[in-house]
Amino acid sequence: MSKPLEIRKNLVVLYVSLFVFIIGTSLASQSVPKRMALIVGVNEYKDLNLGNLKTAKNDALGLTKILFSYGSYQKIEALVAEGSKEYTPNRYNILSHFDSLLEETGSEDLFVFYFSGHGIIDYNDKVYLLPEDADPTNPFETGISVESLIAKTREKNLKRVVFFIDACRNPKDGRGEEGKNFLQSVTFKDTEVISIFYSSKLGSPSFEDDRSGYGIFTKYLIYGLEGRADSNFNGEVSYSELTTYVISSLKDWSKENQKSQRPYTKEYTEKSEDVILTYAINPKTSLADAPLFNPYNPTYAFRSFLFPGWGQYARGQEEKGKYFMSAFTVGLLHAGFRYQNYRNAANAYESAVGIPPNPRVTETVLANYFLIEPYRREMERTRSQFSLSLGILAAIWVTNVFDFYLLGPQPKEKLVWEMGIEPVGLLGLDQKVKIAYEIRY
Repeated sequence: MSKPLEIRKNLVVLYVSLFVFIIGTSLASQSVPKRMALIVGVNEYKDLNLGNLKTAKNDALGLTKILFSYGSYQKIEALVAEGSKEYTPNRYNILSHFDSLLEETGSEDLFVFYFSGHGIIDYNDKVYLLPEDADPTNPFETGISVESLIAKTREKNLKRVVFFIDACRNPKDGRGEEGKNFLQSVTFKDTEVISIFYSSKLGSPSFEDDRSGYGIFTKYLIYGLEGRADSNFNGEVSYSELTTYVISSLKDWSKENQKSQRPYTKEYTEKSEDVILTYAINPKTSLADAPLFNPYNPTYAFRSFLFPGWGQYARGQEEKGKYFMSAFTVGLLHAGFRYQNYRNAANAYESAVGIPPNPRVTETVLANYFLIEPYRREMERTRSQFSLSLGILAAIWVTNVFDFYLLGPQPKEKLVWEMGIEPVGLLGLDQKVKIAYEIRY
């Protein structure tokens, strides 16, 4: 065999091998469905008429950790940060992140959407989620329709879609008492089965667990997804296993705590296949049983006392902490500058030379006044400026302590102006003005 022929043969083998490798890699990547998830938790609402929730943010963060640790999800986006512009759970961000994630999801992929916060239903039983910037006087326009989200997944021809919506809490106080028009939880799976999973019947209460920092429904979701729902011990937690586990667990919890929370499912088609949500790990300590985050931890308090803003920054209020630390740092530099001016003026005053005492008292006093008095005035002026700088530093420190203990993470403030003309007085032409400042902590 000639050498050129042998070289051509080797090149052909190389090209064929490379082609088979590329095709195999492409087929392998296509044969493994992706797992995508969008997690939303709304603890606090801009409108004061919507009560804040205690555990919605923890619910979302907890589920995010579980899916990330045990679900092998390719992409998980969590909208829980009230102070972050891009990840604030407002209406625009939720819809834009939903659409963006949907564009990356193929028809064979698994798409999971979770929402924890306030929800409402209209007279046609259509479900609306209330984002952070929802207007309670116009909830259907400022809310997000679950039906519209489901319609978007159908337009993409997705076969595996799971919605977990834990959105039934009393909007008045956020403590999980009864709310007639507020939905509890919905799970929608768009494959060959359509299933709605309610955490309790409409009109029944949905409770939050102060010990774990999660809603009761989400707490057992976490338990189940970690592996407790794996009833056939095959190392996988399916949708059916999870719903069965949560229903059974909440039934036992209701009996033990003498409260009524009765979840149930509605199936609209025959189930032909199931969806694996996570892989069962069964950790020794569940995420739902981990120690609660305490924003008033003595360590944070000590840092805040030592340097304003440090405690807020350490407990997660990074933007507010930066403001306090920056203001206090600038105040310290300014106070140092004023102190140096005062010391220079005091030294100049002490070293000022006057006319020694002599029989001509009047002339001596006048001469010394013009020679020494300017130095004394400059010293008093710089001392006043230095005292003012110290006062500003003290005000920043006191404001920082007030913010740390009384306002807490994410204060709720609102300035309300109401102005109108009412028939007051004999002529009925007096104006009645109402100004109110409302703050919640």
